[in-house]
This record gives sequence, C-alpha cells and structure tokens, in this order.
Amino acid sequence: MKHFRLFSAAVISAAFIISSLFSLSGCRTVEEPAPPLVESSAPEPETVEPAEIFEEPEALDIDWGGSAWILPDSQDKSPKEFPGYRGFFLGRDGCLLLINQDRASGKLWKVDGNRMTLSILEGTPDLPLEGTFLIFPETENDEITGIRLVPELTPEAEGIKLERVKVNVDIVENHWIPKWLKGGEKVNWPMNREIHLMLLPDLSGMGVLGFGGENRFHGSIKLGKEAFIIGPLAITRRYGPASEFENLYVQRLSDANRFVQAGDDLFLYADTSPVAAFRVRLFD
Repeated sequence: MKHFRLFSAAVISAAFIISSLFSLSGCRTVEEPAPPLVESSAPEPETVEPAEIFEEPEALDIDWGGSAWILPDSQDKSPKEFPGYRGFFLGRDGCLLLINQDRASGKLWKVDGNRMTLSILEGTPDLPLEGTFLIFPETENDEITGIRLVPELTPEAEGIKLERVKVNVDIVENHWIPKWLKGGEKVNWPMNREIHLMLLPDLSGMGVLGFGGENRFHGSIKLGKEAFIIGPLAITRRYGPASEFENLYVQRLSDANRFVQAGDDLFLYADTSPVAAFRVRLFD
C-alpha cells in the first residue's frame, strides 16, 4: 500500500510537470521578423501656386477723338532734343497722328470697349504703337489723367504709360518759333533771326503772317479744330544766306493741312505725315 501511494504521487508529479510545460509553451510570445523597408520611387507631389487671375479692364468713358497722349520727358536737366516727349493724337476723323516721332506716319485708330487698335502708315515709330492694346486707366482724384496700353496678346506685360496732355496756349495771336522741319537737317538754320509764324484774325476771317529769315510773308488760312490750310502767300523778294532755309520753311507751311497742339508746342502734318514743329514764344 505504501508503494502504491509512492507510485501515485510520482505519477501526479509527472503529470503536473507536463501540464506546466504545455501551459508555458502556450503563453510564450513568438516574434515574427519585420518586413524589409521598401523605398518608394514615386516623386513627391509639387506644390502648385494658384495662377493669377487676369482681370479685363473696364471700358473708359472718354471722348477719345481729339485727345493727345504722351510719354513724358525725363526730369533730368541735361540738354535734350525738342520737345523730348513722344506720343500720339487721336484725330476726330479716325486718323492717327504721331507726336514727335518724325521717322513714321500714323494711319488709323479705333477704340472698341476696353481695346485700342493703332495702325501705322509707314516708317517705324519711336514707341511700339502698332497693334491692339488693352486700355488700363491711370487716375488721380477720380480723374483719368493717363492710360496704360498693354498688348492684347501679352496682358501680363507692363505696357506703355501715357499721360493725357493739355493745350497751354491759344494757337491764335501767339508767336510760334520753328524747332523742326521735315528735311531741315539738309539746310543751315539761320542764327539770330527772329523766324516766326503768327495767326491773326483779319477781314477774311483768319490770316497768317511771319518771317522766314530773309523775307516777310502773309496770307489767308483755313483754321478748324484740326484743319490748318494756308492759302497763297505774298512774300517779299530779298535773297540772302537764309534763303535756302526760308524756301524749305515756306514749303512746309504750304504742305500742312492739319495740326496738333500739345502743351506749349504746335505740330503740323500733311495728312498724317509730320512736316513741322513749333514752340510758342511768350512775351512779358
């Protein structure tokens, strides 16, 4: 009986040990190997800035016909050619007149809403003024004092800023001194001669008189808002060193049929081709 008890105790101990081993085996955590790191070959998405939205300018409420627009002269004090500024005049009949751009002749202009179309008859103007442009206003105290013309095909460009120029003096009853003549570089300009042009009312309506360097002249003139047509001139018959210049001067006056005023200056044209330019001389 004693031996039986010992045998039973041994069996129970063995069974407990085996059961404990199975229990420990079931509670053990099995570590699985981590998956290998795989580097992605796809590029990171780029940050895209939102495109700037272009806003069309509004159509300006301006009486375009009869207006002059210039790129102002620089403010430095160095000597510069007359008059320094460049620009154009929009004729009431649709003709484009270039101001102080003597190597070219304008042709036509047209404004349609917020777009201005300019065409050139011949030559190359000093400013890039051929084509269709968007019109952006330049304002001061709610008044449109200038415009910025931007080529229609490149609306992001800076364009050309032009100021609206006013007329400072009356064309009538003032002394006009010639500063430029078409072909004037081929003749000697007289020195110390009071060459001038004046427009004065007379019995026929309006007359013109002046001095060309050797002789005085006078005649009639048809003067309108843009018309400048001198009739036959009566001229004295003196010949001298200034005669070559004088002949050209009188010829250019006879060639003219329209005019533009800008500030203190007067520009004469044969149709749309520039023929002469003057500056006013005011007396105290």
